[in-house]
Amino acid sequence: MEQHLSAARAPIEYGAIRSSFHGVRAVTAAVIGIVAVLFAVIDSATYAIPYAIAAVIVFVDALYRRNRGDSAAPPLLIDITVIASAMVIGGASPSVQVAALAYGIAAISLLLPARQTGILMAYALAWAAIIMAMGGSGLMSAQDRGAFDGFLTIMLLINVAALMSGATRNLLQAQDRQQKLLDQERRSVEVKNEFVSMVSHELRTPITGISGFAETLRDHWRDLPPSEVDEFLTILRGESDHLANLVEDILVIPRLDAGQLRFHLEQVSVSEIASSVAEMVLDDSTTAEVDLPIYVRVWSDPVRLRQILRNLMENARKYGGNELYISGEERREGTYTVIVADNGSGIAEADQDRIFEHFEQLSKGDARLEQGVGLGLPIARKLARAMGGDLWYEDRFPVGAAFCFDLDMVKDAKEVSDPVDTNVGVEVGADR
Repeated sequence: MEQHLSAARAPIEYGAIRSSFHGVRAVTAAVIGIVAVLFAVIDSATYAIPYAIAAVIVFVDALYRRNRGDSAAPPLLIDITVIASAMVIGGASPSVQVAALAYGIAAISLLLPARQTGILMAYALAWAAIIMAMGGSGLMSAQDRGAFDGFLTIMLLINVAALMSGATRNLLQAQDRQQKLLDQERRSVEVKNEFVSMVSHELRTPITGISGFAETLRDHWRDLPPSEVDEFLTILRGESDHLANLVEDILVIPRLDAGQLRFHLEQVSVSEIASSVAEMVLDDSTTAEVDLPIYVRVWSDPVRLRQILRNLMENARKYGGNELYISGEERREGTYTVIVADNGSGIAEADQDRIFEHFEQLSKGDARLEQGVGLGLPIARKLARAMGGDLWYEDRFPVGAAFCFDLDMVKDAKEVSDPVDTNVGVEVGADR
């Protein structure tokens, strides 16, 4: 199978150099044609007429094929035929013969697969044998043709040089592409290994906590005061929620990438969902203010909207300082933009795209300051886009980071009687 594929593939991809190859053919043919006509008219060099005709044929063919055709065989067949015919009719010195043969061998060897190479090479050698048998004199009478043959030799060698240059560039580009693919494959392996390591650690932490507290309650719940039992149960609930969220984030990626995640859109209140998520996610080390109008209702899947907000708030809690602000505004008609901002150090411009890649964190390995597998922001963006919006990063003035995402608004949803109650402010936790 490998031998069959190798025989069907040319050393140089014809399509990659087709335009430049035929561009050089057209220019070379045009110059040869003009010079051949000048020799025929000024010096009465009738032997130049066949070369002028051959140049016209190659020029027209080159223009036609610049953006057409998937095989180099037809144009090379034309080149061999017309150049050899011109030599047979008009004659050619040994230098012209060698230059023409060099062009034919180089073009055939580089641009054609093995089977076609053999056929066309035999065709070219047959013409070469005929020309050599004629001694290069041609059917027309021999004349002093040193200047013309020198010119032809130079032009044919220029064609060979251009062909070799294009082939070299193509090979270098192929090597660059191959190296890029190898780097991507290596990076994929590294990401996979790091992901497995991070997920193992992240799963082990809540599982260990759940197992430890459950065992303690099983063995000593009768001896523990009710307040301590309630504390343990609260910790168990928090660890189980953390485990469920982690598993959901891991499982949602392949479904999103495959386009198989179903959304159940309905009218929801952003303010209510954001407030409940803030109470669930944030602890006493972070102060959160949810400043969203209660009348704003959007079309969204409440489960996925909650997941977006959870990931953004968890990211802000880990990396964004001790204050969190959730607000929103109608930047475009019919679209509501939710903004999750913090008072942290913000994100460097060089990292603003990388944070949305899977398993990427600004601190890695032993330098990681927080738990997580680097999925929160990529998942949040994918979910926002899958529901018809987008999610992006903005610098917050004067300091901090702001993550924004769009939601489609529900028309005619603004029904409030008292403007004083149009905003909800929810505070979770306390200042450090």
